[in-house]
Amino acid sequence: MLNATILIIEDDKRLAELLVQELGFEGHRTTVAHTGGEGLLKAEEQDFDLIVLDLNLPDMDGIEIAERLSSRKTSSAAASILMLTARGDVGSRVEGLYAGASDYMTKPFSLQELLARIHVRLRERESADKVLEYKDVELDLSAKLCRVNSHQITLTAQEFKLLELLLQDQGRIYSKEDLERKLYSGDDLPGSNTIEVFVSNVRRKLAAAGADNIIGTVRGMGYMVQ
Repeated sequence: MLNATILIIEDDKRLAELLVQELGFEGHRTTVAHTGGEGLLKAEEQDFDLIVLDLNLPDMDGIEIAERLSSRKTSSAAASILMLTARGDVGSRVEGLYAGASDYMTKPFSLQELLARIHVRLRERESADKVLEYKDVELDLSAKLCRVNSHQITLTAQEFKLLELLLQDQGRIYSKEDLERKLYSGDDLPGSNTIEVFVSNVRRKLAAAGADNIIGTVRGMGYMVQ
């Protein structure tokens, strides 16, 4: 995606400057915030395609920021969030993904890999230009919005991606392992019951909006849209 708008919420000024420089060379427009409060304010003032978010900020935790960004009724709420952190444990990574992050990188990392991850997220956003529909459920892949009977419901980034996979391949059975490979990179596999939690959350949210029995369980095999 050329000329993407990217918000960098990072208190490491040297890293932020490097990202501004490299992304600027590629034609992207960047905005920098060095605190969480400043980042939230800028996300209110402007729409962004992608947000690079440091988990450890001086004024507030990146998890709280991701949750606030994902829950807001602005176009920036649909932005992909790439979370950066010095916390390398699986629990922290999973917490970040639950909060709405689309991707996760543990410090220290190479600048080249970070730029590659940014490009992947932007390509995914560029290609997501259609709406998936099934019964009363409508999934807008461009705006990253889910509607049931025209009423918007809030899904985290991973919940949205899980529902997208199942709706794109209606009738296909996805095993737990299939979904793990689709939702996570090889080094960031989640805890043993994470997929079950995602499925349960999506079912609950759809049912609360009036769309029951969308995701079925095939005993011993996995999940499918039925």
